[in-house]
Amino acid sequence: MLRVDSDSLRALASGLTDRADDISELDPVAVVEPSANAMPQSAFGAAAANTALPILAAYQAMAERIQNMADAATVSAHSYEQAEAAFRAQLTQYLNGR
Repeated sequence: MLRVDSDSLRALASGLTDRADDISELDPVAVVEPSANAMPQSAFGAAAANTALPILAAYQAMAERIQNMADAATVSAHSYEQAEAAFRAQLTQYLNGR
């Protein structure tokens, strides 16, 4: 028999949501842009200017994937509870001769 701790799944979901939110708040553009602008004619400036948006996109994609994992943990906790309730009801009916 499969045993699931729904509270642990919900705690996992909460922690993952917190991490996704933390990552979503990261803004590499605010850090990289001033550096790139400070050295516009240098190789560093040109390279830095081209990195901010791809880094931001990667952070956003990572946050989204982590939030998807959190959502899956929440749905799993609920699904396991529903399945357990259904099996418990069926077993009770069986034991009561219905």
